Amino acid sequence: MFSIWLAVENDEEYGKMADWIAEECHENYKLVENENDIHIAIIEVNKWHDWVKIHRFRKRNKGCRIIPLLDPSLLYTSPLAIEFKLTYLLVKSVKKRTFLRILKKALDEIASENARFTESEEWFHPIDGEHGVALPFKEAFLRRLLAGDVKTEEELLRSSFFLPGEAVPNVVVFIQGFVRCPSKRMEEGWQAPTVIQDFLKNQFEDFPLTFLSYRKHLLMLLQVPAEFGSLKHWKVGEERILEAIEELEKEYGIQLYIGVGSVYREPLLLHHSYKEACKARRTSPYERLQFRYFEEITKDIQIQKCIDYIAQYCTEDLSIKQVADHINLSVPYFSKIFKQETGRSFVEYVTFVRMQRAVWMLRHTDHTVEAIAEELGYNTPNYFSGTFKKYVGLSPRDYRATEEIIFI
Repeated sequence: MFSIWLAVENDEEYGKMADWIAEECHENYKLVENENDIHIAIIEVNKWHDWVKIHRFRKRNKGCRIIPLLDPSLLYTSPLAIEFKLTYLLVKSVKKRTFLRILKKALDEIASENARFTESEEWFHPIDGEHGVALPFKEAFLRRLLAGDVKTEEELLRSSFFLPGEAVPNVVVFIQGFVRCPSKRMEEGWQAPTVIQDFLKNQFEDFPLTFLSYRKHLLMLLQVPAEFGSLKHWKVGEERILEAIEELEKEYGIQLYIGVGSVYREPLLLHHSYKEACKARRTSPYERLQFRYFEEITKDIQIQKCIDYIAQYCTEDLSIKQVADHINLSVPYFSKIFKQETGRSFVEYVTFVRMQRAVWMLRHTDHTVEAIAEELGYNTPNYFSGTFKKYVGLSPRDYRATEEIIFI
């Protein structure tokens, strides 16, 4: 004889289920009034805090099969059942056939001691929750967090049920890239987004990590240990990312370009790290072409004005004097501080900005290489092609033949 505890406050729901048990299951089940020595507990979920009660109940009664009875208004919280490794879920107002079938399956599990997730059209299908893979509710929350839509401590408190404190990310890594040889990729039958994520997961297998995929970029959410103020200072993490960049290029011909935001210990501010990582990805690199920190980007207002000016007029015949005059500085002094703040000479920086423009045009327009060279202010296509290869590593025509990585 198996004991059932109905932790249901709604009298109508309680009476209905009690009658079904008495009519159909009296030979196998009996109702009890408290949670001691029970086999199955049906626990009503009418508010967020009821999931906390289930979590605590589960710790006290490890051998008990728990079946949440969910109010329809809280259906969006159903992934928490997966997080808690609960096998079943009922939604009000439950039908007799569904209720009895779930009880029978729970009885079969208890009898065989072989717990398993059950696929049922009435509720949900389990979803992979391996290290690095975001479950549906967790993913939705993280996307809202990065969009700046989570604004209160209360929402953060709710997230603690599916986003444990030790796994809360504090930095965003923005990833884009391309495949050098699409035909080889197709012949070998692998997909770049999967390869990239698997490689990075292996690199960070001993650290909390989550991926969020967008169409043309992938976000890797990390938790930089408390003793480090940035990912740049966390040499273990930095080295693993750099190793991944190198190995992916070597083994698969995958070229990655990565921007890293600042570390934010306050989760409500994490959306700033996302914006910063995006900006770092698109800014002229201080040291490495494929890896850039937001904190390396100059904060000098005068130099920022020059950078904006260069971006606006990069296709024209810009002189260093013209830009220095823009902020009323002498050429020698401007040249010195510009390199200090950007890591590049004026000529190198202008060239890089033009190459960024060339990359976009090669990928998103059908303009000829000759036309792009002319539009960017180069007198000869050959000189443009040589400069492009120096900065990008491929000729313009070879770059156009690469495959941009689409992550979803």
